[in-house]
Amino acid sequence: MGTAATGPEPRRALPRFRESFSRLAGRVDLPLLGIIALAAVLRLVQLQRIGLRGDEAVYVGQAGVLAGAHDLDRYFILISRGNSNFLLYQEMLSVVFRVFGVGDVPGRVLSAIFSTLTVPVIYWIALTFFGRRSALLAALMFTVSGYSVYLGRLALLDSTLAFFFTLTILCAVRLVHTERPGWLYAMAAAGVLTVQAKVTGGLALVVAVVYVALAGHVRKLATPRHLLLTLLAAVVACVPVFVQLAQNWGTFSQFLGSSLRRNSAVPWYYYEKLLYSYDGPIVVALWVAGIVLALYRRTRGDLLLLLWALAVFFFYSLYPLKGFNYLVPMIPAVSILAGRALASASYALRRPQLRRWTPAVLALAVFVAAIPNIRDSFEDRSYPGLREAAKWIGTQSPKDAGVMVLSQGSAQYIFAYYAHRDSYPFGRFNLATILPGGEVVPASAPKGGARTPRDWVTEWPNRLIADGAVTYLVYYTPWEDDPPTEDQVTRTATQHRLQMLVEHYHGQLVHVEYRHHEARTWIYRLTTRHPRPAIALRTSGPRVTVAGSGFMANSPVTVTYNGKVVARGRTDVDGAASVTLAIPPRTRPRSLLVMTDSGGRYASQVFPKPSISYRASGGQAQVSGQGFEPNSPVTAAYHGAVVARAKADGSGKVTLSFPVPARVRPTWRLEVSDQVGNYAEQTLAVRR
Repeated sequence: MGTAATGPEPRRALPRFRESFSRLAGRVDLPLLGIIALAAVLRLVQLQRIGLRGDEAVYVGQAGVLAGAHDLDRYFILISRGNSNFLLYQEMLSVVFRVFGVGDVPGRVLSAIFSTLTVPVIYWIALTFFGRRSALLAALMFTVSGYSVYLGRLALLDSTLAFFFTLTILCAVRLVHTERPGWLYAMAAAGVLTVQAKVTGGLALVVAVVYVALAGHVRKLATPRHLLLTLLAAVVACVPVFVQLAQNWGTFSQFLGSSLRRNSAVPWYYYEKLLYSYDGPIVVALWVAGIVLALYRRTRGDLLLLLWALAVFFFYSLYPLKGFNYLVPMIPAVSILAGRALASASYALRRPQLRRWTPAVLALAVFVAAIPNIRDSFEDRSYPGLREAAKWIGTQSPKDAGVMVLSQGSAQYIFAYYAHRDSYPFGRFNLATILPGGEVVPASAPKGGARTPRDWVTEWPNRLIADGAVTYLVYYTPWEDDPPTEDQVTRTATQHRLQMLVEHYHGQLVHVEYRHHEARTWIYRLTTRHPRPAIALRTSGPRVTVAGSGFMANSPVTVTYNGKVVARGRTDVDGAASVTLAIPPRTRPRSLLVMTDSGGRYASQVFPKPSISYRASGGQAQVSGQGFEPNSPVTAAYHGAVVARAKADGSGKVTLSFPVPARVRPTWRLEVSDQVGNYAEQTLAVRR
C-alpha cells in the first residue's frame, strides 16, 4: 500500500513578507532615506581630493595621539589652543583610528557622518512643528547647502557641534510635545556634549532652556527627582571634561585667557558675504523667505527657530573673532524655516493635481540651483598644494630638517602631520604655538596698538634659522590670488616679510607644487644661517687668518685682496670657514680683503686694519698699536694736534708715549697713522 503524495504547502510566506514590508514601509519614510543617502554621498565622496587644512591637521594629529600613534607625540598635545575647546571630537575620532588606522580620510569620515546624521534630526523637528512635507523639504535644504556640505567634508569640530546642537533642540521640542521626563534627561546630556564639541555650543542649552521655560505646562517636571536625574545625566556626560581640566587646568586657563584677546579685522557684513559665497542667491533667498514667514506667523515652532537662528548669528557677529566655519549651527534652523516656506508655497496652489507634484518639482529646482555651490565645496581654496608639499618634504629632506611655513597659527601642522618634520609658523596671530617636543609658546600681547603680535615674524624666524632648527621655508598663495603670484608679488606685509627672509638667507627654490596647472606652493632650502656673512681678521706675524660666518653651507670660498685671489677654502655645515694666508707683499691703505662663497654672498674688511690700545698712568699715556706698515714712521695726534712720533717694527707693531692731554673731550679722537695711510683711532675717557 503506497503512501499518498502530499501537495505543496500553501504559499503563505510571500503574503507575510509583503505584509511585513508594507508595515515597515509605513514606518520608514522612503523619501527621507533618499535625502539621507544624498547627504551621505555629497559628504563622503572624494574626501581624499584635497589635503588637510591647518586646524584639521591639529585635530587629526590629536586623535592620532589618543589612538596610540607615537610618531605624532612630538608635534601635538592633548589640549585645544584656541577657545580652549574640549576633545570630544578627537576622542571619538581616535576610536575610528584604532579600527581603520590613522589617516586624513578616516579623519574626515566622522565629520561627514555627523553632518549626515543631522538630516534626520532636522526632519524630526520640522515634522513635529510643520508636518511631513515641510520636514522633507527642510532635510533637503540642509542636505544641499553648499556651506554645510563643505564643512561636512572637513575634519573640523563644527559638523559635530551642529549635530549635537540640533539634537539638543530636538530633545527640548520633544520634551514640550510629549512631557516625558526622558527627553529632559536627554536634553541635559546632549547639551553638555554640545559644549564639549565646542565651548560656544553652550548657546544650544540657552536656546533649549528658554524654549522649555516658556512652555508653562512642562513645569510639573520640575520635581526634585527629575531635577536630580537631569543633573546626574549632565554630570555623567561631563566626565571627560573633569578629567581634562584636572590634567591641564593651568594650560587650559592660559589658553582661554589668550583666546579672549583674539579678534578679526573684517567688515560688518562678513558673515552675510560668507553665506552668500557658499550657498548662492537662491538658497539664501529661501532662508530669508522662511524667516519672513516665521515673523509673520509666530507660532511656537516659528519662535523657537527664530530664537535659534538669530541667537547663533548675532552671537558670532558680535564675537570679536570671526571664522568661516562658525555659523554651521545656524544652518539647520534656517533650513527648517526655508523648507516650511517651500511647503507653504506648494499648499497655496488650488488644483490638487499640481499640489501633489509641486513638492517634487520644488525639491528638484532647489537641488539644481545648489549644484554649482556643491561643486565648489569639493575644492579647498585656502591651502592649495600644502599636502603634496609636505609629502615632498617628508621624502626629500633629512629627518632632522625643520620647516617654516606661512601661517595664521595652524598651517605648520600640515607639515608636522604629513612629513613628520619639526614645523614652525611664520605670521601674525594671537594664538599659542606648540613647538616640536611639546613646549608651549604663549601668545604674546600685541604691541603699539596692533591687533596681533609680531614675534613670529620679527623674532622667532631669525632665532630658529640661526640655531639650525629651520632649513626650509614654504610660501603659498590661495586661489584668491588670481593670477597666482609666480613672481612672488605679495598681497600682505607678512608675505613680503617671508620673501625677504628667503632673500636674506639665500633660499634656493627646490620644489614647486601646481594646482590646475598654476604654481601655488614654493619650497625654498636655506643655504645659510645668518642674514649677512661676516669676517674677522687675526694677524700673527707674517700671516693673517680670515674667519668667516654666515656663508652658504658646504660651499667653496675664495679670498681676494685688491681683486686678486690670495686663498681658497670651504665652509662647514654651519656656513663657517677659516682660511690662513700670508700677508700680501704689497698692502695698500683702505684696501679690502674679501671672502666670497659659490652663491655670491660675500663679506669684506679693510686690510691692513691697524688697532690700538690706550693706557694712562701717573700723567703719562702709552699707546700700543699693530697692523701698521712695517718699518714705517707712525704719528699720534689728538684732536688734530701731534702728541708723539715713533717707528713701527718689522711686524707692524709700535709703541708711543706722551703726556696725558690736559683737555679731554668725549667727541675728540686720538688717531695713530703711518706714512702709507693706515690708521686707527679711538676716543679717550673723560676724567670726572
